[in-house]
Amino acid sequence: MSAPPRDSPTGVRRAVEVRVDARREAAAAALLALVGVGLRLAFARAFPTIPFSDFHALIAFGTRLRDEGLTVPGWGWVQFNPGLPLLLSLLLRVFPSDPDSAARTATAVLTGLAGLVPFLLWRPFLSFRSRLLAGLVLALWPGQVFFSGVVAQENWALLPTIAVACLGVRGVRAPGLRAHPVAAGLLYAAACAIRQEMLVVLLPLLLPAAGVLPRRAGSVRRLALLFLAAGVPFLALAAERRAASGRFALTTEHGGLGVLGSIAPGAAADGWIDPTAYVAARRPELLRDLKALRDAAGSLAVEEWRRRYRYHVFRAAVSSMRLLSDSDAEDLFWSVGASDALPAALRKAGEEFAARWGPLLRLELAGISGLFAAAAVLGARRRDAAILLLVAAVLLKLAVQALVSPMGRLMVPAVALELLAVALAAALPRAASRGEGAWLLAVAAAVAALLLVATPPLRALARRKDETPLPIRRFPLAMAGGGFADCSVESGRLTGFEWGRARLALASESPPPGETARVTCDLPAAPAPLRLRLEDAYAPSGYTGRVVERVASEGRELLRHDIGGPEGATWLEVPLEGGSRVTIEILALRPDPGWAWGAASAAGFEIGRR
Repeated sequence: MSAPPRDSPTGVRRAVEVRVDARREAAAAALLALVGVGLRLAFARAFPTIPFSDFHALIAFGTRLRDEGLTVPGWGWVQFNPGLPLLLSLLLRVFPSDPDSAARTATAVLTGLAGLVPFLLWRPFLSFRSRLLAGLVLALWPGQVFFSGVVAQENWALLPTIAVACLGVRGVRAPGLRAHPVAAGLLYAAACAIRQEMLVVLLPLLLPAAGVLPRRAGSVRRLALLFLAAGVPFLALAAERRAASGRFALTTEHGGLGVLGSIAPGAAADGWIDPTAYVAARRPELLRDLKALRDAAGSLAVEEWRRRYRYHVFRAAVSSMRLLSDSDAEDLFWSVGASDALPAALRKAGEEFAARWGPLLRLELAGISGLFAAAAVLGARRRDAAILLLVAAVLLKLAVQALVSPMGRLMVPAVALELLAVALAAALPRAASRGEGAWLLAVAAAVAALLLVATPPLRALARRKDETPLPIRRFPLAMAGGGFADCSVESGRLTGFEWGRARLALASESPPPGETARVTCDLPAAPAPLRLRLEDAYAPSGYTGRVVERVASEGRELLRHDIGGPEGATWLEVPLEGGSRVTIEILALRPDPGWAWGAASAAGFEIGRR
């Protein structure tokens, strides 16, 4: 039967329907972009997060790539994947005047567009209402809105991760549609260039995203295109790293240290601890050679895991529960809670915001995780490959983070995949049984309640079962300007140890009169004068005569300082001679009983050239 004439009533109706549909699609896409980007820019305007810690280092790395070339050497190649610094180097060519503001705004805009991806890519097989729901849950996701001004790799990996996931869902839900292996390969390479663990996390979705499916014609050709599209960027990134650092690899060199920091004694308190102190206690000779330290960190982590494997299995399970319930709340620290995160005038408002929204974000993420668990159950019951692939990717991400670095912000891409799985499950046809929906909601509520109720006591138990950090007795202290001082702890304890800085404290929290903490360091011969920097961390108080700091060398007293004096919190400088022996002491003279002078008098120290 031939089609009706264009000017027939049926033809006119179809033309009107197409125009109405196009207008509706455009209006919905505009709404998603406006809501997603608008919310994030508004939050960034109210709380302009200052990049600090790794975020500042990423911008500095991008600035160096812009100014000194794409193969400039430096520490960035050890610590970071090059994807985000490369993108920032391009951005900062266009907006060079204020790198922090440009990077923050670009991060908010990019993450705000995430909701458009499922709405557009799922159009051929999912209803308008279901696609709009998928887009809105990403656009309105509070935890990410409040984190969107942080120039973090996790935020920049969000868009390519969601795109690969949406293409993977499209591949299994609508295998007859045209496949996009080149786009899938490029997006996969982009996500992995920003966050290296996405090499593993996105594997379940990669082949379906490229249209490589069993018994589908042309899969071999699409597989070849996928390898080419992902392989060329990977080779380029590895070659760039080789030219800059001498190491041909896609991954960073700090993976072993990441694992070690997650399982070293004392790590359970915050989920991760700087492993330098552990190495100083176990293998202090490694501190003289950073490359040897990085190379040996993996084997040290394996030894530590074997030594306490039962505890580490328990700890990893508890970390997984925390990541599924607390990650969004923990991200507030990076955006508004930390003292360095906001301008001074906004710090109090940021602290109040974090205190107010932290408990609500725990409820939000526990609810998302509960709905995700119900979606996983529904996907298994219906044998829905699309949902199960998303579940597999989330579980892989969770396993990687529980093992390597259980930091909440690293879960941002995983939570986005959870939301996609929930939206897909909501779009499935209703079951014949009326009780299935109620049963699934019960599963979601039970999982959410379990996470909220059980996680805090289990975390407390993991802390109690953890071992205290190993004591450090002998260690090399890197000196500013080069070289090492050979140091020994004669009394007291080191409560902190970083590259080039140690922190000495009395052994007792409330020390008796006469207790001493003492470190002795043998200095190398040096042509230039040296100096010791010693911290007084105690605020001006007027409580003099309680605890003093003392520095001596070759029988001569070089410094005697009362920490309760009027100077207050400060750093003191003491000239030293190369080739000499220096003693650093904290002396409890007449400390008030029960006043925790041991913690109050702890002092950092470092040695270097003047």
